[in-house]
Amino acid sequence: MRGGSSQAGANGKVAFCRVRQARAAAWTVFALTASFCALFCASFCQVASAQSIRLRADALAQTSSDTQTPAGLLVLQGQDQVRPWVDAEALVWTGAKPDATADVLVLAVRVKEPHGYGQLRAGRFVLATGAVLPVQLDGIDALGRTPWGMTTEAFGGVPVVPRFGARAYDWLVGGRVAQRVADAATVGLSYVQRREYGDVSNEELGADLAAAPARWCDLAARAAYDLVSPGLADALFSAAVRSPEWRFEVFGSQRSPSRLLPATSLFSVLGDFPSQSLGGTLRWRAAPRLDLLASGAAQSVGSEVGGNGWVRSSLRLDDRGDGALGLELRRQDVSTAQWSGVRATTAVPLGRGFRYASEIEIVVPDHPDGRGIAWPWGLVSLAWRSAAGWELAGALEASSTPEHRYETDAIVRLSRALSMK
Repeated sequence: MRGGSSQAGANGKVAFCRVRQARAAAWTVFALTASFCALFCASFCQVASAQSIRLRADALAQTSSDTQTPAGLLVLQGQDQVRPWVDAEALVWTGAKPDATADVLVLAVRVKEPHGYGQLRAGRFVLATGAVLPVQLDGIDALGRTPWGMTTEAFGGVPVVPRFGARAYDWLVGGRVAQRVADAATVGLSYVQRREYGDVSNEELGADLAAAPARWCDLAARAAYDLVSPGLADALFSAAVRSPEWRFEVFGSQRSPSRLLPATSLFSVLGDFPSQSLGGTLRWRAAPRLDLLASGAAQSVGSEVGGNGWVRSSLRLDDRGDGALGLELRRQDVSTAQWSGVRATTAVPLGRGFRYASEIEIVVPDHPDGRGIAWPWGLVSLAWRSAAGWELAGALEASSTPEHRYETDAIVRLSRALSMK
């Protein structure tokens, strides 16, 4: 009986902590929303003082023949033009019946030092810096710069759980230090630690390099070393040479899925299948408005070796590139992904603020296995922009995939940009 009571008490404490964390997350979002609104209310109140703001709101709605469940995305962005050192943004995903839900993807306020010596970002955002892999975070990211080229960054917070779910003592902290060398290179060191249920699930030490030793040459590299399960978790390098007419790049990568995922992830338990790739990309400006690109890479996934490659052409219909025609051929042959495909794109301005665009793809698998000899996909869209700041766009998508014989989706986007004095 005593053991059962202890277990019940422990469960009660865990439930209480989760409720408290959920409430804390809700209050955090409420506070950020209030700050977001207060920022723009204050700016609106100062319109009479000849100060200006810019507010942009985008609303997207989507429905699918597969789920027949409409969904939408609300995007808010704002900036005070008189005080450009502060801005805010919010992205909210909404769902409808049968399970009406809403989730905040981004809700953050950013404050920048007017002379570029630093910035502070708080709220919900996607963190990606140096060799740190992107992560969605509820927290703070502070960055500072010195006149002699040093950059220092520190971040911390709680990894995002969909729909404000309970988080049992999960948090992430880290930082990065970088130094600019002779205006030709930047070298950085980063550290990140992530905990789940109070235990260390991921700890990495990373390094990154970006250099331009000559006007015709670019170098970039990054690597992350796993300290929990010692080994190279992620590495990437590229070297490019260029001229006004062409650019050639050599790249390579090494990735270990079990080290990229937290130690408590089920995927990391099922097995580690490292992948390596080595290849190159060539771009040639064959004519003033015609670009030709080609890329190929050899890949190794687990014990299987394969590769992929593509060639692409892009013809601009005007000097600004508002209209363009494109054609792409692609081949994938590695592990179980063996297919060939073709893709054509069109974008044409129609005048009076209208713009038409379309895309079509056809994929032919090497082994259909009764799932169809070809998988087509197509998209057509029409957009209109007015001089008053209104934007309206709609698109229709149709496809046939291995999972669905046919599927159609429609999306509508409405936005309004305000600029007041």
